[in-house]
Amino acid sequence: MKNLSVDLETFSSVNLGKCGVYKYAESDDFEILLFGYSVDGSEVQVVDLAQGETIPEVVLSALTDETVTKWAFNAQFERVCLSRYLRDKGINVNPG
Repeated sequence: MKNLSVDLETFSSVNLGKCGVYKYAESDDFEILLFGYSVDGSEVQVVDLAQGETIPEVVLSALTDETVTKWAFNAQFERVCLSRYLRDKGINVNPG
């Protein structure tokens, strides 16, 4: 895997526009509902986290792998939200 494209659908009771992404993602009720991804330009896969599906381990590993290029339309938002998600899963977001 060289490239990982990511798109998220999320929920938080915090108003994103008024409070910003950091407070939004740190809300107690923050959650990622849908995790869409494509590996190396392949067909898009969607993981429905709200329904109990899980992100494949290879994709979770790629999120913290410095050799994998990550792509996202709104990269700062995706990065902050994924950092919260990974931290909650006990995955170190700053390897090394």
